[in-house]
Amino acid sequence: MRVVHVPCYAKEKLTPFNHAHILVLRLYGKIGVLTTAQYANQLSQVVEYLNHYQIPAVEGGVILGCNQNSAEKIEHQVDAYLYIGTGRFHPLGVAFKTRKKVLLLNPTAKTLEELSEDEKSLWETQRRLRLQKAAAAQTFGIAVSTRDGQFSLENALELKKKLEAKGKKAFIFAGDSFNPDSTLGTEVDAWINTACPRITNDHFEKAVLNPEEIDEIMG
Repeated sequence: MRVVHVPCYAKEKLTPFNHAHILVLRLYGKIGVLTTAQYANQLSQVVEYLNHYQIPAVEGGVILGCNQNSAEKIEHQVDAYLYIGTGRFHPLGVAFKTRKKVLLLNPTAKTLEELSEDEKSLWETQRRLRLQKAAAAQTFGIAVSTRDGQFSLENALELKKKLEAKGKKAFIFAGDSFNPDSTLGTEVDAWINTACPRITNDHFEKAVLNPEEIDEIMG
C-alpha cells in the first residue's frame, strides 16, 4: 500500500515568549532548543528570537520516540536544554541521556518549568525496576504494532535473533493495540515494545522494555 506523508504543524505560535520566561532562560547559560515534529517548522525562528534577547541558543532539532540524537549531538555545546512541547516523556529522556538541566516550555499552557530532580529520579527508578525484572526473564514477547508509522517487523526479527542467541525464548505478537489488557493470558516473562516508546509507562503486569534497553540486560 502506498503511503503519503503530509507535514502537519501546530497552529500555536511559539514566539514571542512571556517576558518572565526570557528572564528565567537567561539564568541557564547556552541553551539547546528541542521540540517535536509539530513545531519543527518554527525551531529556527525560536533560536533567532532567543539570540536576539541575549540568550545564546543552539538548534538541536526534533526528538522522535526514544531517539535522543538531536540532544546528544549538541551536548558539548550547551549548558541546558529547552524542550518545546506538551509531554514529559521526551524531556525526561533527554535529561537521562545528557545529565543536563532541561526546561519545558508548554506552548499550549504557556508555562515554563525545569524538570525537578525528584521527577528525574522517580523516572530513572521506575526504568531500573523494569530492567531488573526483565533481566530475570527467560521468555520474551516482542510486540509489533500493525498501525501505519509504527510497524517494525524487521526490528522485531532482529531482536528475536539477538535474544535467542543468548539462550532466551522469544515470540513475536502483532496487533493493532498493545496495552495491559491485550497482554493478559500470554505466557511470557517480559515484553519488548517496538511500537510507541511511551507504552512502557503504562501499568503492565510484566516488565516492558524498549528495544534499545535490551543491551542493558543482555550484557
